[in-house]
Amino acid sequence: MTIGAILPLSVRGSYDVDDLGRTEILFKTLDAFCEPGLFSKFLIVTPPDEVQIVTEKVQRWSQFNPVVMSEEDLVPELSQHEHMRGWRKQQIVKIAAHSQFTDEFYITFDADVICLKPLSIEKLIDQGKALLQYEPRSFHPKWWKSSARLLKMSANVGDTSKGMHVTPAILSTKLAKQLTEELSTLWKKDWAKAVCSLHNPKDPRNWRISRFLMLKWTEYSLYYLCAMKKRNLDDFHITAGTQTHPQLLLIHDSHPYETWDTQKSFSKDCPGLFCVVGSKSRLEPEEVWQRISPFVPVKENR
Repeated sequence: MTIGAILPLSVRGSYDVDDLGRTEILFKTLDAFCEPGLFSKFLIVTPPDEVQIVTEKVQRWSQFNPVVMSEEDLVPELSQHEHMRGWRKQQIVKIAAHSQFTDEFYITFDADVICLKPLSIEKLIDQGKALLQYEPRSFHPKWWKSSARLLKMSANVGDTSKGMHVTPAILSTKLAKQLTEELSTLWKKDWAKAVCSLHNPKDPRNWRISRFLMLKWTEYSLYYLCAMKKRNLDDFHITAGTQTHPQLLLIHDSHPYETWDTQKSFSKDCPGLFCVVGSKSRLEPEEVWQRISPFVPVKENR
């Protein structure tokens, strides 16, 4: 069994940091810890004018089966919304990526993700169900309210104290497709067109308070709420961080960076499979790599 992977990428990311350089850290750590053949395809989605440079850069990571694709080829509607923030485009890309995989599941990455532990399909998927990590909805209440409005449903469905965690996350291709179909049905237009239209400040419809209140949606709150609406989330996911599945997809030990106990994060005692050193830190990739490299085993052929 394999899993797909999606990485939205811009050469210069948020806060004008070197996200292409950050992907080198992601791939180095995946190379150190991943079981061979884990990924069926590693889809990297970039702005149209960056496809060539990214393709050249990731060729050396052929063991992950990288495929570089323009964001406008994946989601043609994005060509009509150049004004949209890159962060928002990344969220649309992660949803749309389901169409590119034949796997039951795919895992989402950002350029600033770091793999911490040996990674196998068994750690991510058990008996046909993928890990899902929770966080309180109260951390970001606007995400859930906005997404519920988009889905024309109550935000209070299920256990309202539980919401889906952020990247990295594992998505079911079927549930992601289900989300796009639900949005298309509800809005009577292609889901991407419906969502993108909300973010056009020149559209007079967006001056209405009802549409303004939909702007804070995220890919994960939409995915989770739609599955809750359809009552099939538990058919595809199991809970991370439990007695039976103690591993976590993401730990936050790397924040604040200055006091990060790096050795502890990479140790067997830590349940985290991944951490993030975010772009807000404005740290250069080389500095981050020097910090973690003593704990990342290097293969002889690398």
